[in-house]
Amino acid sequence: MSHIYLATVGQRPQAVTVAFDNLREKYPYARIGLLHTDPVSSGIAEPLRALSAEIRRAYPNLPLDLHEIRALNDEPLLDIEDDASAEAYFYGVLDALLHYKQAGYGIHLMVAGGRKAMSVYAVYAASLLLDEYDKVFTVLTPKDIMDSQVYHVSGTDRARIQVTQMPFLPSRFAPTTLETLTRQDIIDYLEQRLNRKELLLSRLTRAQRQVVNVLAEHDDYSDNQIAAMLAIAPRTVENHLREVYDRMRATFDFGDRIQNPRLALIKIMKGWE
Repeated sequence: MSHIYLATVGQRPQAVTVAFDNLREKYPYARIGLLHTDPVSSGIAEPLRALSAEIRRAYPNLPLDLHEIRALNDEPLLDIEDDASAEAYFYGVLDALLHYKQAGYGIHLMVAGGRKAMSVYAVYAASLLLDEYDKVFTVLTPKDIMDSQVYHVSGTDRARIQVTQMPFLPSRFAPTTLETLTRQDIIDYLEQRLNRKELLLSRLTRAQRQVVNVLAEHDDYSDNQIAAMLAIAPRTVENHLREVYDRMRATFDFGDRIQNPRLALIKIMKGWE
C-alpha cells in the first residue's frame, strides 16, 4: 500500500517539513498533500507559497497535492469564524481523506498547523474515515527551533523534535463500502448516530419496531399487555424484545455492560439520559 503524508497548514509551515523529515526515516511516502484555506487572501497565503516551494525543492520526486478548503457556498474560506466556516473546514478535510482512501492510499495525517479548532475538526474527520492502518500525528518543536524558521533540522536538533502519534477511534465503516461513499452518505450517517433512537430503530425489523414503540408509549406495560395491544402472542413479544436487546448491545459502545436492558431501551426511545 502506498502512503500519503497529508498535513494541515498554519502560520508556521516549517513544522510540516520538520515533521516529515522525521517520519520519512520510518515510512516510505508516495506523495505529499497540504490542506489549506484560501491561498490568496488568508493568513496562511504566504506561508503556503513558501512551504510549497520548499517541498518541491527538497523532495523533487514526490508529487505535491494542494487541497484548498472552501466555504459552503464555494467562496474562499479565510478562517474559522462561525458555525458555517467550521462546517466547511470539516467537510474539506473529510473530502480529502475520502479521496485518498478511495484511491487506495494509507494516510498519515499530520496536524501541524492552523487554529486549535481546525485541529479538532481534522481529528474528528480522521476518526470517521481512517482505519487502524492509518495514523494521525502532531509535532512538538522546541521554541528556539521554531523561531529559527528553518524547514529542516539535522543532528542533535532533529533528536529534539517529537513527532507524536495521536490516538483516534478507527472508522467503523466496512472497508469495501468506502469505495462508493459520498460526503452526503457520511453526513446522513452522522445525523443518524447523533440520534440514538433513530440509530437503533434503523437496525430493527418492522415487527420489532412495533413492539418497541408500544413499550416507549406505555413503559409500564408488561409483555402480556404489549401482546394484547398488538394482537400477538406474549412469547412473540418476549422473542422480539430479546432480539432488540441484542441489537442494542451490539449498536452502542459498552453495550455489553447494560444491566437492565428494558430500562435502557425505554430511555433510548424516550430520549432520556
